[in-house]
Amino acid sequence: MKATDLSRLFLALLIGACGALLFLYADLPLAWMLGPMLATMLAALFGAPVAVPAVLREPTVAVLGVLLGSGFDQESMARLVRWAPIVASLPVYVAAAVALAFIYLRRVARLDPRTAWFAATPGGLGEMVVLGDRAGGDMRTIALVHSTRILLVVLAIPFALQAIGFEIPALPGANRTVAGTLDFLAMVGCAVVGFATGVLIRLPAPALLGPMLASALAHLLGVVQGAPPTPLVAAAQLVIGAQVGARFCGYPIERVIATVAVGLGLTTLMLGLAALVGWALASATGVPMLLLLLALAPGGLAEMSLLAYALTDDPALVAAVHILRITLVVFLAPLAFRLVRKRLERK
Repeated sequence: MKATDLSRLFLALLIGACGALLFLYADLPLAWMLGPMLATMLAALFGAPVAVPAVLREPTVAVLGVLLGSGFDQESMARLVRWAPIVASLPVYVAAAVALAFIYLRRVARLDPRTAWFAATPGGLGEMVVLGDRAGGDMRTIALVHSTRILLVVLAIPFALQAIGFEIPALPGANRTVAGTLDFLAMVGCAVVGFATGVLIRLPAPALLGPMLASALAHLLGVVQGAPPTPLVAAAQLVIGAQVGARFCGYPIERVIATVAVGLGLTTLMLGLAALVGWALASATGVPMLLLLLALAPGGLAEMSLLAYALTDDPALVAAVHILRITLVVFLAPLAFRLVRKRLERK
């Protein structure tokens, strides 16, 4: 890593840490993720040279994977059977969400068909930018729309839940027993082996899913006790939050404001659909509405999984649904676009 990149990273993390401390002082939720996210975004918009290299995301997401896995118990496994209707309905839900978002981006934001299609598909940000660029869309607009959607969803849900009375901790997992030295070393092994295995067998989101499965297995077998150390979890959230905020670096502030205005409507539509489908599935399956809302909300995988860990007793469902959603979108979005491209461009 070059000296320039290191200085940009150091500045992003310093600003992010200041944002986290402000959130802690104000007793706001998820201080170590939301604080850095907002602080770094504002710094980026006002021209601060901030950047968090993509190479740092995998180790930090692996920490969250181990944290999520530490929450598994026998009751979690017993609830697996209730996931079937949720998984079965996911393709229909994703198709409806993409159609709704596409129509909105075409008619309200006036984006061209290629850009609107890949900006509307709630897959991984990196994957959608690459696929949209290959299809001839505007990759900067696609990246900005996705970044805005993730930012607004991740901010909206915790503050809305706090406003209606939910208690959201500043640091999820801080009240859990911290692993001892040997358990911590075993968790490091879970992260490394889980990630390597996930890459080898081509798991979706291997940096999160591999360590999560390895950690869950180790906890279920009683090999490991406790959760990762609190400072490590806080550092992982700091990096993830700062990385989301730093994505706005290099965009004119006027363009970001206009995109945020469009993104507010898009986020409202997609969260409304998630709430409607979540209510229907909650009625049919008995799975709590809050859990389903977190599973179906079009936010980032790591961010929504962390929210689920803080608020529910079944974060694995949220992580699994988001991984399936991203996998569906990455595989099917280019194929679907090829099928409808000529028709869209004629219109």
